[in-house]
Amino acid sequence: MDPERERDRDRYARLLDRATPAGMIRDATAARLAGDWRAACAAAGVDVHLDLREVAGTFGVDAAAMIEADLAGLAPDYLRRHLPRLEGLAFEPGVLAVLSRWPLPLRDPGRRAGTPILAVSLPAGPDRRQRLHLRVIGSGSLPERWLDLPDWAWHAGAVAERRWAYGASASRLPWHPADPTRPSPDPDRASEFEQLLAATDLAGVADRYRSAGVVVEQRDRQDWIPHALLRMHDRLPLLVAEARRLEYRYGELVRDRATGEVALPAAGWYSPGLVVRADGSVAVAGGVWSTPATRGGPVAFGVAAPLDAALLRWGLLGPDELHPLAHEALFPGRAQDWRPVLHDPFTILRVRCGGEWHLVEVAGARLSTPRHGEAADGTAIGCAAARAAFRTGKKPVPKEIRKLRQRIFARAFHGDTDAVLTDLAAGLDPALRDGRGRSLLHLVGYLDHERVLPALLTAGLSLDERDAEGRTPLHVAALAGAEGAMAALIAAGADPEARDPDGLTASDVLSGHAAAEAHRNARR
Repeated sequence: MDPERERDRDRYARLLDRATPAGMIRDATAARLAGDWRAACAAAGVDVHLDLREVAGTFGVDAAAMIEADLAGLAPDYLRRHLPRLEGLAFEPGVLAVLSRWPLPLRDPGRRAGTPILAVSLPAGPDRRQRLHLRVIGSGSLPERWLDLPDWAWHAGAVAERRWAYGASASRLPWHPADPTRPSPDPDRASEFEQLLAATDLAGVADRYRSAGVVVEQRDRQDWIPHALLRMHDRLPLLVAEARRLEYRYGELVRDRATGEVALPAAGWYSPGLVVRADGSVAVAGGVWSTPATRGGPVAFGVAAPLDAALLRWGLLGPDELHPLAHEALFPGRAQDWRPVLHDPFTILRVRCGGEWHLVEVAGARLSTPRHGEAADGTAIGCAAARAAFRTGKKPVPKEIRKLRQRIFARAFHGDTDAVLTDLAAGLDPALRDGRGRSLLHLVGYLDHERVLPALLTAGLSLDERDAEGRTPLHVAALAGAEGAMAALIAAGADPEARDPDGLTASDVLSGHAAAEAHRNARR
């Protein structure tokens, strides 16, 4: 496999692990199948801010019934996989994503509330808890730019659409041989999917987009566009269909009356937008981010093509380890015996020590050196260095130890309480710190603190120890917006009057973030 495609595959595997831990899939799926969408949201880290009676009072009984139908099919755990994320896989801050099966084009509501829309808000900042906020808004309250997700990315009932989005044709999955008993057109969807995601370089990226039906016209002073297109090549198998879907839904709101074009703005700086022309063609637009005539609308390049079929092909997942909704789409008629990908806290690594290869053992959040016991010191150069690297992350860090550290702290940040408790049960080195000098106690606000805090305190972690930025666990919980964890830390003995290097208490930090969020919401 091409190294670039292998990196894409490995990043996607990490995304699935972080976005939807096994326990979340299990609990959210069980609740959804039982018809309890509120419990499904709770299991998937989604805070609900809606009342169907209020929706009926504002928009009417029929509109409320449509929202209720959307909620009945909502798969909140699966949704988390398809929301925009930063390079480190934290949610992209401040994004509002529309989840709606409204079948008609949206129209300008004037002074009215407009069409009711189910929407989720992503965390306000990169340090906030990785939780979503679900509400109903009127189409007249959409912000300047928003993300609109297709049905397959969030609604359990969109099975056929999901199969298409995953690149499956009638006879095979992408990167898999065909089933000879099931005829398929030539070229089929799987072949198209493979070709559009095949290895490419900067010189060939424009041709790849053109082969997908996207017009690419690079103008002067737009040398950044090929780089941006290459960065977003994972959108390519869905790009034209998504652009036309958004043009149909929002054309009445954002169409340029003079040209008949619908501009889909860029999601950020140095990202291109798209234009759906009056003749239906789709073109890359480099200046959509800043053009006054296109200051609002649903963003282009919104959703990436899922790569589950690649993980199946390369043996990283089996059919019974797929998300149930992915399995239903990729293996119609097959009964899934769902087996979650569980976290194994035990690992054995080899390190070079004093001219020999020694084994070191990792149990949960603790690394031990059996050849030297707990007294590995300067005479055991390799083993002592491995332990120091595991504890602090200071270079040089062997690749496998770096990955282990990243997984331990990433699971905490993304709220995988089950995996963190599994690690703690296997072992915890009280000296373990992430790259910002934070212990796992600093990250308790991202987890179910009622379950995790007692275990961390029993392990001997300090309530008032400061990280590299001078913040206590209480300050970091405030940064995360975790008021429940803050109360629990104070009840356990954390000092509420402790101040960070800016002279702020945790309460000050929490209030400052709340005020900033209120200001952003008011501007929207």
